Amino acid sequence: MKQKIVLISLLASILTCGTAIAQNDGLSVRADIGVGLPSGVGTATSYNSTVTTVAPYSLGSGFNIAVGGNYMFSEHIGAGLDLNYMIGYTTTTTYKSGNPITVTNVSTGSLFAITPNVIISANSGKINPYARFGIVIGLPSYQVKSTESSTGAATGANIETYTGGSAIGWYAGFGVQFPLSDKLKLNVELFDRDLTYAPTTDTNTQAYDGEQKQATKTMVTSYNSATQPNTENTSYVPFGSVGFKVGIAMNLSSK
Repeated sequence: MKQKIVLISLLASILTCGTAIAQNDGLSVRADIGVGLPSGVGTATSYNSTVTTVAPYSLGSGFNIAVGGNYMFSEHIGAGLDLNYMIGYTTTTTYKSGNPITVTNVSTGSLFAITPNVIISANSGKINPYARFGIVIGLPSYQVKSTESSTGAATGANIETYTGGSAIGWYAGFGVQFPLSDKLKLNVELFDRDLTYAPTTDTNTQAYDGEQKQATKTMVTSYNSATQPNTENTSYVPFGSVGFKVGIAMNLSSK
């Protein structure tokens, strides 16, 4: 939670920065918001004693806030740097842990990403199509909140928080820019962000009522249980999304 507050405060403090796809405008800034749906998904499984149900999911889907800046070197080519914070949607699964107890797991992801990108602008009059292609350097994390229901169920909630490490992926965006004034423009962009995350730390931040929290575990791809206590295998979790953004761009050049 503290990490989210710090990242949101950082984004708010630099809202004067942003990525603008401009028609040979030189230096530009933009701030935008958008939503992303699951892309590059994994499989979420729910089951009880007789029925098993699967559904696609990605912890990278959610509400996006982005700011950044770019510079157009010519009428058609430029480079930019984006800062993005994603507040993830929830993914819910259920299973029978015993008769009649049902466990419900609610997973929620978050992502802070830095995306250097190359810009290609059509520079075609007032309505200007553009494309952006970049590398995503992400700092994801996610939380799994578990609750039990039915007779004999534990009360309260158990929360596991998965953090540590980084993720490298790809970004592609295609959009259109509409002029609002000499300095301001409206951007509408479709995007695809491909990212997979393997956490390095599992922290039991909350235990069921009356139970002790488990020790923090280190997550690795391979380990020896006889010589590496408090260690477990990591999981590769999908953090991709496809969606759209809208934003306001401002030209800072003197033209």
